[in-house]
Amino acid sequence: MRKVVSVRLKEDVLRDVDIYTRKLGLNSRTEFIKQAIEFYMKSKS
Repeated sequence: MRKVVSVRLKEDVLRDVDIYTRKLGLNSRTEFIKQAIEFYMKSKS
């Protein structure tokens, strides 16, 4: 089951998220953030 999580980000961080979302060919900010979290968690294990 998926849950919704709200996050507040500074405008410059959100701008970077948008840039990387487009560069990576992802469909949404949500997809970028999900992949970023998964990447971070894998790198820490």
